[in-house]
This record gives sequence, structure tokens and C-alpha cells, in this order.
Amino acid sequence: MQKRPSDMTIRISKILFGLILIFALYYNLIVQWDAIQSNLFWMDYTDNQLEYIKYGITALWIIPVFMWASNVCLLKKKHMRYVQIAFGIILFYISSIIVGWSELDVDSLIVFMWFFPLIWWITWKCITSKCMKYKEKITKIRV
Repeated sequence: MQKRPSDMTIRISKILFGLILIFALYYNLIVQWDAIQSNLFWMDYTDNQLEYIKYGITALWIIPVFMWASNVCLLKKKHMRYVQIAFGIILFYISSIIVGWSELDVDSLIVFMWFFPLIWWITWKCITSKCMKYKEKITKIRV
């Protein structure tokens, strides 16, 4: 972690991270029909509403995978760090609303994956060079 990885390595690792997360959430929440808490945000929901929430949690990660695959920069590097920590907090919240089972399941995987955005946020190493220079004025001083 001393040197910054190449842009291709950053993009591939983020795409794999997002795809693993999407497939794990889809398989566990939709295919296996694992339960989530019915009293999210201090409100009780019906079964249909919980189904929409499950699909929403799974679909939430399609946007970052698209951004990482297309290498689109939308924010400055300072604001990108805030987005990275927000991803970490969202992952931690998602892992807390999934009802835990006695065996290792998707909630444990998401708690483990929560550390990756945390490390990205702390080190600044997982922002591509194109996005590092986004909306910055670069001046050359010639002597």
C-alpha cells in the first residue's frame, strides 16, 4: 500500500468489488429469500414493500459499477473521499438490517467488504489519475 496502484488495477478491483456485492445480495436476498428487518427507519413495512427494499438494495450498486467501468468522474477527489466513506456506512447499515443466521452468510460478507471503502477513504489510493485531476486548474510555470 505504499505506492498507488495503476488505474487499470483500481478499476478492475472496484468492478469486481461491485459485482461480487451485487451477486451476493441478489442470491441471498432474492433467490434464497433471506429476511431483512421489517422495522426499518422506525416504521413497519408490508411484505411487498420489503420486497421492493430488497430489490432497491441490490440495484443500488449498479450505479457505482457503471461509473467504475466507464471511468466517469463526477466529483473532485475531496468529494470522492466523502462518497467512499458514505459507501462504507451504507454497507455497514445494509449488513445490520439483514437478519443473521447461525452460519456464515451475506451479512458477514458485507461486514468484511465494508473495510474496503474504509481503506480507500483513508489512503486516497483508489482514485484514478483522471479523477484526481478532475476540475482542478493545472498551471505550468515555465522558467
